Amino acid sequence: MKKKLVLLYLVACALVNAQDLDAYNKLYNKTYLETASKDFKKALYIADSLYKISGTPTLQAKSLMLSANLCRDAKDFNRALSYAEKAETIIENTDNLNWQARISLFLAGQYRGVELYSQSKKYAQKTLKTAKMIKDTLIAHKIQGLILQEMAYYEMDQKKYKKSNQYIQQSQLHFNVIKEKDFFTTDNEQMLGSNYYNLKNINASLYHYKKALNLVKDFPENETTSYIYIGLANVYLEKKNLSKAKQYLDLAKKVSEKTENLEQKKEIYTTEKQYYLQTENIEKLKVTDQRKDTLEKKIESKTRQFIDESYTKLDKKIIKTEKKSIQKNYLIFITGLLLILILTLYIRSKIQQRKNIEKFKQILRKSNIKNSTDIPIASEKIDISVHQAGNNEAVVLMSSETEEKLLAKLNKFEKTNLFNNKNISLPFLAGRFETNTKYLSYVINTHKEKDFNNYINELRINYIIEKLKNDPQYRNFKLASLADEVGFSSHSKFSKIFKKVTSLSPSLFIKYLQEEIQEKED
Repeated sequence: MKKKLVLLYLVACALVNAQDLDAYNKLYNKTYLETASKDFKKALYIADSLYKISGTPTLQAKSLMLSANLCRDAKDFNRALSYAEKAETIIENTDNLNWQARISLFLAGQYRGVELYSQSKKYAQKTLKTAKMIKDTLIAHKIQGLILQEMAYYEMDQKKYKKSNQYIQQSQLHFNVIKEKDFFTTDNEQMLGSNYYNLKNINASLYHYKKALNLVKDFPENETTSYIYIGLANVYLEKKNLSKAKQYLDLAKKVSEKTENLEQKKEIYTTEKQYYLQTENIEKLKVTDQRKDTLEKKIESKTRQFIDESYTKLDKKIIKTEKKSIQKNYLIFITGLLLILILTLYIRSKIQQRKNIEKFKQILRKSNIKNSTDIPIASEKIDISVHQAGNNEAVVLMSSETEEKLLAKLNKFEKTNLFNNKNISLPFLAGRFETNTKYLSYVINTHKEKDFNNYINELRINYIIEKLKNDPQYRNFKLASLADEVGFSSHSKFSKIFKKVTSLSPSLFIKYLQEEIQEKED
């Protein structure tokens, strides 16, 4: 047996490696239609072998669907679903709409078979949607015929046999134009035979079963053949033709013995019971009844297990989907916050940039006014006669004449570069002005509106601004050099004071200044 399986595997490999699709399809069809009815395990082995050596996603999906169909017929629902879902995952990454539709069609039938109708409906709708996009007319007809056939099966399950017949007739219109017309017509005729039997139209039922039997003779015996035999046995039991009924019942049992289709075996037991009732064979009736009960429990157990596991899988999928949705919403929320933050920072930076530019322009305007009027920067003409007595001890001791002289000396001092001296201090300047520190401090605080240190620092910053404006080489100096030029002990202190006075850093001021000059040159 193992040698035969190995040989089959090697043959399958040779077929696929040679890219002989016709031979592949022949082996595929033979496995499902013939081998499966004789040796299920062998058929499943061939299907798995075809998958392993398939060189394209389409052939992989097709091979998996062969396994899925075999397992479905054997009522191994979980394996059938597993094969089909794996095939679905593979084929969805391709543009093969034909097999996408066929796989979703299979899943629709699989879920319908265990009465999970919401899932069945979902896949049926998916099949219809996919079928409409298929450009190949013949393939589109086949898929639409099959989905209508699936809908007919659904109505049969609901015992709506007339409506089922309507779907079969619509299905047949599509099958009439395709190459495999007889193959699919066989199933339709068998279904019509079953529907008319349930509608108690026995003659119509016999007519369609005979048509199906005539069509199926050109194909190897398979489960459809067995269903036709069962249907004919039931028809002849209704007609009280027991010999004919026994003939077709035996043929159905013979075919069914080679398959693992439990549902079909159940129907055979049901028909067999009717036969033994009519022939009044009580002993065989009891045996058949026990076998039927055992089989029904087995089918019920497998179906319940499948439903339970299916709901578990669905719950897991729902939970997984919900988690993904939460994660997605969380990601969207975080992304939204980041975008708002980035936008806010961008707007703030733009606003700040406009403020900085406006501040820069104000500095330039102030500088230009100073140059044009020759009024000392940071100096203001104030009526020295207006002072509040008692605000400062120096007011009592210092005459207005002395105050005027000190103010004049300060204005003259502002036109020199003495304020850039690193060692300059209030006592040092008071000594040069031949006065005391209290008088000088009072005049600076009153007329310059700042203390001595801020007064000197502002003079230094205004001085370096003029240098940066008028001397290009200053704009290339490092901050440390600029700081040393105006008497600051470090570039960090220089930067701090510069920003305090102008609201701009030295680097940003130089940048704006270069852009301003470049614009004028352009």
